[in-house]
Amino acid sequence: MTVHAPIQADFRYDVTERGEAGLSLAVSIFADRGHLRDTIREDALAAGLNIREAASLATLIEGAARPLGDVVMLDCPSVDAATMAALVRLDMRAANSGARLIVSTSLDALDDVFGCMDQSGPLLLVNPGRGERMVALGQVLARNDGSRLRELSEEDRVM
Repeated sequence: MTVHAPIQADFRYDVTERGEAGLSLAVSIFADRGHLRDTIREDALAAGLNIREAASLATLIEGAARPLGDVVMLDCPSVDAATMAALVRLDMRAANSGARLIVSTSLDALDDVFGCMDQSGPLLLVNPGRGERMVALGQVLARNDGSRLRELSEEDRVM
């Protein structure tokens, strides 16, 4: 009697920053502070991500629903009623689409932002620096489903 081990897919080394189809992940950046938006954009490009959109937070508030990237980086240092409505809508859309959210905010707005983000499990950063944003981006990329390592089968170990 011959017992065959289950066939395992070969490990692909190129998926650390890529989706299942081998395409680079896309990031959407929303920040009202232009210099911060540019810095986040540079860091995302350095991480090998494609920029789907880099716009002000007002585009989320005023505009119609738009396609989101695989990762959404949002800077929201202050909150008003319109911003809260946009955050709730973004949270629901991210939860439904599987997009990962990284939200930076201030200590004053943390409670309001936290209350709006209950479905998508975002990474919330309070007054982060550039390094903290990069670490958060790395955490999101590490959790990407396409970057898992498989255990060698018994047959592979013998060979």
